[in-house]
Amino acid sequence: MQTNISYFQNKKEFRLFVTKSFPNLIKLKKEGDQTSFNALVLKIMPQIRQYVNTQLNTAIRKGHFSKNKYKADDIIDQLFIEIYDHIEEVKHEKDFYLWLFKTTNSLLDDIKVEEEFDDLFFKNIDDYSKP
Repeated sequence: MQTNISYFQNKKEFRLFVTKSFPNLIKLKKEGDQTSFNALVLKIMPQIRQYVNTQLNTAIRKGHFSKNKYKADDIIDQLFIEIYDHIEEVKHEKDFYLWLFKTTNSLLDDIKVEEEFDDLFFKNIDDYSKP
C-alpha cells in the first residue's frame, strides 16, 4: 500500500512542478534565454520519457512498428521543439500539464499513422507500381 501512496504522491508533485514551471518557461522564452528554457524543460523530461517509453512499448506489443525503429529520445527532441514553438498556446498555468501530455500523444499518434501508411503502401507497392 505504501508504494501506491508514494507513486500517487510523486505524480501529484510532478504535476505541481510542471504547473509551477510554466510561468518561468514563458518568461525565459520572452527573454530569449533558450539555454535556461531548455534546462528547465530538461527537469520535466524524465517523467515524460517514462510515459513515452510506456507508449512505445505498448505500440510495439500491438504490432504498430518494430522494436528498435523509434526511441523515446526522438519523440523527446521533437517535444522540445513543440514546447518552445507553441507554449504561448497554453492560456493558464494549470493547463500546461495536460497540454504537455496531449502534445506528446499527438507526436506518438503521428508516428503510428505514418507507420500504418508505410505498412499499407509497402505491402501493396506492386499494385501501385503497375501502369
